[in-house]
Amino acid sequence: MISATIEAGAAVEKLQAWREALRTGLREQFAQGAQTLLEFVRAKISGEVLQTKSGALSASLRAEASEAVDGFAARVWSDGTVPYARIQEYGGRIAIPEIAARNAKALAFAYGGKMVFAKRVAPHIVVIPERSYMRASLAEFAPLFVDDIRRLTTDVSR
Repeated sequence: MISATIEAGAAVEKLQAWREALRTGLREQFAQGAQTLLEFVRAKISGEVLQTKSGALSASLRAEASEAVDGFAARVWSDGTVPYARIQEYGGRIAIPEIAARNAKALAFAYGGKMVFAKRVAPHIVVIPERSYMRASLAEFAPLFVDDIRRLTTDVSR
């Protein structure tokens, strides 16, 4: 008969330390990832995809990372204060009603590179093309983030 006694206390302590180190690393990685993704998005709206005019879209952007019992999450979003954020991301159509001069003899606006003067403008549809700054940033950022997570899990397990 062969008998063995195994002391599992040290192994359990090591596993618990590994789990806590991994959790801490993931928490930090997701927080940093949210900020990095925010930087990617801001770069897109500062000339890569859109041209900054007022800075309102950039100011409306938020980033956060969160932790739950079952995992971690990071997100970047526009806080809703800029009504054109969504249509710039996805594109769309805007129905413009008839516009008529009220306090002046004519309306003045640039069209086709020329100044146009008119008493009224007929109702029309304006098509806004898709200018993805969020999804394009995520597609660019995701492989880098996955590599960072892989590196973290490899480093923690050593």
